[in-house]
Amino acid sequence: MSDIRISLDTSGPKGEISIVRVDGVVDTMTATDLEKVMNSLLERRRYNIVIDLGGVDYISSAGWGIFISNIREIRQHSGDIKLARMIPNVYEIFELLEFDSILKAFDSVEKAKTDFDALRKQTVANEVAVAVEAPIRLDPAPSQPPTTKVKVAQAVPQADEAVAEKAVTLQPKPSIPGIQEIILEMISKDPFLTIGEIKRELSRKNPQMKVGWWRIWGILRREHLLSKKNRFRRARLKTGGN
Repeated sequence: MSDIRISLDTSGPKGEISIVRVDGVVDTMTATDLEKVMNSLLERRRYNIVIDLGGVDYISSAGWGIFISNIREIRQHSGDIKLARMIPNVYEIFELLEFDSILKAFDSVEKAKTDFDALRKQTVANEVAVAVEAPIRLDPAPSQPPTTKVKVAQAVPQADEAVAEKAVTLQPKPSIPGIQEIILEMISKDPFLTIGEIKRELSRKNPQMKVGWWRIWGILRREHLLSKKNRFRRARLKTGGN
């Protein structure tokens, strides 16, 4: 039977960092317990979170999904989730799923906490730099009469601009192959591409195709190609078929 133990602690000069210690197995049966803890932290506006995974033997996709599903909200509030002390087996899955491009992992809880402190200092430094460089106007700008917009390229009245823009928008776009087909073709040619590399290659070859990290991840998940082992198997089958 699956078992999980979760404990909470705080750290930092003002207790602003939440330390979540997890022991046991995080699978479909126990992931709900971890989810409740994460939700309670967000409800209390605790957005600086370190997950101590030193005592975790296994994390299922449901467990990883808890961290990934919350990271956007947390970062919108200038916070982050940092993972610490993953054992080799867990870290291997972490890398295979390419979550290392989203979440930072550290050897110890102390290093994860230090990274929060470095981020805070950098944020303060950036705010000071912006304040110093901001221009100061001593006198109010003289009032200017309203100017009339003039189009040099074409004489379209102001009232017709929206119609003209709509006409441009409705023009048919050049057809391009489906995103999924392009991604699968790329994987067949190079199974060692990371999601980030796939995203950059798509942007380079098809600038008009706006594809985010999450969409690529979803396509690979549906095709069971999140692990590089499966991608390599697909590439071999593709080559053998040709």
